[in-house]
Amino acid sequence: GAYSPRPGAKSNATCEPCRAGTFAGEVGLDACVPCEAGTSSFEGASGCDPCEPGHYAANRGQGECVPCPHPLASGRGSVTCAVCKEGFYLLDSTAETTVVFMEPTEHCKLCPLHADCSAPGAILESLGIPRGYWRASNLTIQLHACDLSDHCSGSSSAGDAQIGDSSGDAAAAAARGEGCDSGHVGPRCEWCAMQSQYFDRA
Repeated sequence: GAYSPRPGAKSNATCEPCRAGTFAGEVGLDACVPCEAGTSSFEGASGCDPCEPGHYAANRGQGECVPCPHPLASGRGSVTCAVCKEGFYLLDSTAETTVVFMEPTEHCKLCPLHADCSAPGAILESLGIPRGYWRASNLTIQLHACDLSDHCSGSSSAGDAQIGDSSGDAAAAAARGEGCDSGHVGPRCEWCAMQSQYFDRA
């Protein structure tokens, strides 16, 4: 991780270590190479290391990666922090990453009670809803315990529940309510999908 500022030097006595944020991957260089954005290096490095999760390097030539501002997170080798950390969710998934970064507390909100935001990157539309709870739509943070029904599947929306349904399963998909097991619909999955059926907890 060194270079020689003197062209044509015959001895390594003229070599100097690369400064932090640059590297020399081979011998005989007369200048060190800046690390790419998303990476950093220490003094005298022969290569650059990607930023660890929760850190970022927005510019080339950074000597160290910077921790994400609270409550943001990032993946390995990131150039910015654009997702919410665990325990939080992104209120508006259409927000520009630069806006989220500049105003993180305006966009990342505490995970609603009983929801699952245990992994970074949770958004409102796809909050983890445990089985036994129901919400009216994927745009609300209100979760309701299904005290009178055992058929709340925990899926966050009707659209999520139908992902992967083939055309042959169309009837079954149509009989599935928002966050409900097949054959159950309505608030807290307390209604039967077919008029010829009725709900019985016995």
